[in-house]
Amino acid sequence: MPEQDMRHSVGKHVAGIASPVVATNDATRASVPARHEHDKKRVWTLGSVVVTATPEGYAATGSRSATRTDTALIDVPQSVQVLTRTLLDEQDRQTLADALVNVSGVTPVRPEETLFTQPIVRGFPAEIYLDGLPAFGTTASIDPTSLVGIERVEVLKGPTSTVYGGGAGAPLGGLINVVSKRPEAEAGGFVALRTGSFSTWNPYADLNVPLGAGVAARITADYQGNTSWIDKLKGNRWSVQPSLSFQLDPDTELLLRGQYDRRSQVEYSGLPAAQALAGQLDRDAFPGTTTGQPRSTTENRLTTAEFRHDFSDDVRLMVTGRHFDGRVRDYGSFVYPEFLPPDPATPTVYPIFTLYLPNTVKEDTLDANLLVRVDALGGKHELLGGIDVDRTRVDSAVRFDGVPVGELDLARPNYTLAFGAIPSASTTQTNRYRTVAAYVQDQATYGRLHLLGSLRLTQFNLRQLEQGIDTRYSRVTPRVGATFDLVPGVALYAAYATGFRGAVNFIGLEPPKPETSSNVEGGLKFALTRSGLSGTVAAFEQTRRNVATADPNHPLFSIQSGEQRARGVEGDLTWEPVPAFSLLANYAHTEAEVTKDTIIPVGDRLPRVPRNSGRVAARYRVLGGFAKGLSFGAGVTAFSARDITLPNSVPVPGYAVVDAQAAYDFGRFTVELSAVNLFGRNAFDTYQYLSFPVVIPTQPRSVYVTLKTRL
Repeated sequence: MPEQDMRHSVGKHVAGIASPVVATNDATRASVPARHEHDKKRVWTLGSVVVTATPEGYAATGSRSATRTDTALIDVPQSVQVLTRTLLDEQDRQTLADALVNVSGVTPVRPEETLFTQPIVRGFPAEIYLDGLPAFGTTASIDPTSLVGIERVEVLKGPTSTVYGGGAGAPLGGLINVVSKRPEAEAGGFVALRTGSFSTWNPYADLNVPLGAGVAARITADYQGNTSWIDKLKGNRWSVQPSLSFQLDPDTELLLRGQYDRRSQVEYSGLPAAQALAGQLDRDAFPGTTTGQPRSTTENRLTTAEFRHDFSDDVRLMVTGRHFDGRVRDYGSFVYPEFLPPDPATPTVYPIFTLYLPNTVKEDTLDANLLVRVDALGGKHELLGGIDVDRTRVDSAVRFDGVPVGELDLARPNYTLAFGAIPSASTTQTNRYRTVAAYVQDQATYGRLHLLGSLRLTQFNLRQLEQGIDTRYSRVTPRVGATFDLVPGVALYAAYATGFRGAVNFIGLEPPKPETSSNVEGGLKFALTRSGLSGTVAAFEQTRRNVATADPNHPLFSIQSGEQRARGVEGDLTWEPVPAFSLLANYAHTEAEVTKDTIIPVGDRLPRVPRNSGRVAARYRVLGGFAKGLSFGAGVTAFSARDITLPNSVPVPGYAVVDAQAAYDFGRFTVELSAVNLFGRNAFDTYQYLSFPVVIPTQPRSVYVTLKTRL
């Protein structure tokens, strides 16, 4: 049943094929281990059923991403945070970056900078996976264009290399798994229109149709066009996600998915940080050419097949395969003071350069695993064994001739510069990655003690044609952890995990070594059903080794002698004492610094990582009386100062912003109003573009209205 319909249907009779919905009341959570949404919806029943449900809130009870098995969050010896569909809807989250502020210790990537960087979890780069499989990227170019077809977002903190890998290797800092909606047995869906500030025009839809006995189809689609608070900046995006589910028999399911995304926007390259922060520049200036600059485009096409067969209640086979085809055509214009600074007599007048960065990625990946549940050695065991095979081909180039096309005064911009011809000077990079891995995992329960142990053997082949590199790594990565139930709903946990990945685009005199990471963490987990309190409080220390750093004896080359460390404490808590009220709070204190390097001073803070950050958000829903259907909420998000580059140069001051939302459900219709930066706080965010310290102004006060009708 679509979750929006669930809010309006209690005791609804469903004829024909139906998928059961499990009520998530306190009694259910207290007595039954959490099961993943996939398992709730995969059992199809003929006939008429009565469904009784309470609305989903902000708290999730289980996750599949952490272990590739359906596991209650309180039993997972790792900090795992789940962003539910209800949270995404009620907070009007339109991008992954918007959603991730609800997780502690995460620095999202803005949509404008997805081509140049990755999101950060606990101080280190994290990777974005889609439905448990990688889609190659050393940047966030795979960042989902639309969240309309997303069921939930699961954030795994720390290395996750024992059951995940592919592309350039396994995630070192963390994994953000975006879980798509699945076809359901009951017809439903919605169409909606969102509009508001900066000429935003955003129609979107989610349609689910049963096609016959055991067959259902779903399609989600989204389009948005908008301008920006930044001069001359505009763009559009669209996404279509069709899926088809076949219940071949009561124990066998085949799911086919497609995803086709395209983003097109005038590229923004950032303002020189020191002058922008000092107020010497027009904060909304566009630092580039405004005539003839092609829009940068990102196109991602994914085709996925998932096969599941239950041999019995205790034996399950899962096979998932994907083909990913990504294409980036990046046209940029920018200032580059490290190469050619402005004349000291006119310090705000900058030479403007242009570049062209084409990039094509093709990736084929397969994961197959077998789950067996047994009672042995005095405990209950969930044994998982699997294999991963991944083949990735990356072709990229940089076209930059170092000749400015003119000058622009960023304090008083007069936009007359033309992009001109695409630069002719070019360097190419051709990389080939191949991964073959096998993994085993045991989740054992002995009364109040829950143990997790896993091991992965990976063979990773790296070819870099221009550098003449053809090398092979073999690595064993372990993971161990335990949780202990102190009292019902409160557990103590501790864990150790490792990660490794290939060095990407490394240029040195010696063949590259794999980068590695290790993580130690421990803390408390909560699932107090009577009070409605759930979440995790953790302390951690994570180290990243073999980081590429400049070779002091050979300019333009690198060596892998760098080491970085992040340590800190964090908390992610949700309090839902009654269905009408949800309160989310998170906080992270992170000390992320360089601990070994040849050039960068030891002790420099890692870029974009605030020492302190947090968010508090609340929602109240009127469930009865004359105002039934009305709901409203607000949140505040805060960051302390962050550095932009290594070595540290210009810190960006911290800030706090407030968002607010209100909605009214009546019949099949919903009207929603949302506000970003409610009090108009003027601030800057760190920004990644090449290596010069630049910033981007935060979004000013913006208001959006959404009209939705359920079908």
